[in-house]
Amino acid sequence: MNEGNVVDIEDSTWGQLVEESSKPVIVMFYSPACPFCKAMEPYFVNYAQEFKSSAVFARMNIVTNPWTAERYGIQGTPTFKFFCHGRPVWEQVGQIYPSILKTAVENMVNYGEDCIRKSTPIGQDITGYV
Repeated sequence: MNEGNVVDIEDSTWGQLVEESSKPVIVMFYSPACPFCKAMEPYFVNYAQEFKSSAVFARMNIVTNPWTAERYGIQGTPTFKFFCHGRPVWEQVGQIYPSILKTAVENMVNYGEDCIRKSTPIGQDITGYV
């Protein structure tokens, strides 16, 4: 998908697009067969347009990018995960009221730098693969 302001990311581009971003990043983890993902996608695209100057909106297919999904404990789709300076700070799993997602985006944008104090760094060496 390249609908306007939503970026498709992969395991190989995760570091550059999420961990090194100077803006907050909102990621929608999805699977192609997920009906709830399809229901939430139009709202996600609209919020990406509305908040494009304040945050990066991205989506990741967990079927083709299992490493990152495993690293962040994604167990269901859609999972909306917010990152500040590469650190996860908020998560919501499943189809939710669009107003809840929008409020979360507004809070992420409004509190910007404060979000980092509420997060825990994830080590780069976390993996289930040997």
